[in-house]
Amino acid sequence: MEQQRKHIIFFDGDCLICNRFVQKLLRMDRKKKFLFSSLQSEFSSATLKNIPKNIDSIVYLSPEGSFIKSEAVLKIIKQLGFPYTICYLLKILPIAWRDALYDYFAKNRYQWFGKNESCRIPSKAERERFI
Repeated sequence: MEQQRKHIIFFDGDCLICNRFVQKLLRMDRKKKFLFSSLQSEFSSATLKNIPKNIDSIVYLSPEGSFIKSEAVLKIIKQLGFPYTICYLLKILPIAWRDALYDYFAKNRYQWFGKNESCRIPSKAERERFI
């Protein structure tokens, strides 16, 4: 399948929590639907031309479009299927509330959890899922 038809998750490569989220997704995504790219990568810069360069959010690019913040997380969770889709019920909350919580967490994540000091080396199978 071509990259344009895949589901690509752009994440903050410096963020410890973002990297752990990606590691969890690698295990949960049994259908290998997702590809991953750091927001700091050249691929990200070339692909996300309509997204602000200083974005402090996960970006999810899917065949449906591009999504950021809480909407990106919920769309990713929806793709994982049951039982993870139970979390999709958070969609009933107004997006302003969800994004306010997302922004608060994003603003404080380095202070609370720190930054990556080193990168985990992905397995050969995992490397095929990174762009």
